[in-house]
Amino acid sequence: MSDSYTSAKIKEALVASQGSRARAQDILLGWAQADDRLLRGLVEPYLKGIVTGTIERMTKPAVEKSNAAAPPAAPVRVPVPKPAPPRQLSPEDLDRALSLMGQGAPPRPSPAAAPARSASPLKLGTTNPVPPTKAGSKHQQTMRALAALYARKHQD
Repeated sequence: MSDSYTSAKIKEALVASQGSRARAQDILLGWAQADDRLLRGLVEPYLKGIVTGTIERMTKPAVEKSNAAAPPAAPVRVPVPKPAPPRQLSPEDLDRALSLMGQGAPPRPSPAAAPARSASPLKLGTTNPVPPTKAGSKHQQTMRALAALYARKHQD
């Protein structure tokens, strides 16, 4: 985009759009459709990539179609492994497992063995207090100022 004509047109579009990038893009697109010199200046840095992508798109379906037209190759036989013999429990192990069934869950450890917990689970060793349930006046003032700034910025 070293072309001074293209640079001048871009600046002209930015001025005409009052600094709005979206409007400047729309203006440039309209001008480029009617002005071949501007279109060439805008596209020149990207022309090789455009051409490469177009060639890729045009040749890729042809490769896939040629593969589809090729006769199917002979099926490849994959040996199927034989299933392993089923594992069996000894009669003593089976009796022990059956006797444990229906006896409920294993007993829990006693509460005395559990580690002591702090009264406030939110602090977790930090010095930060628990956040307030209602925003303070300084926070509310800041949020109002941010909202007003946002509204002024997006009035376009």
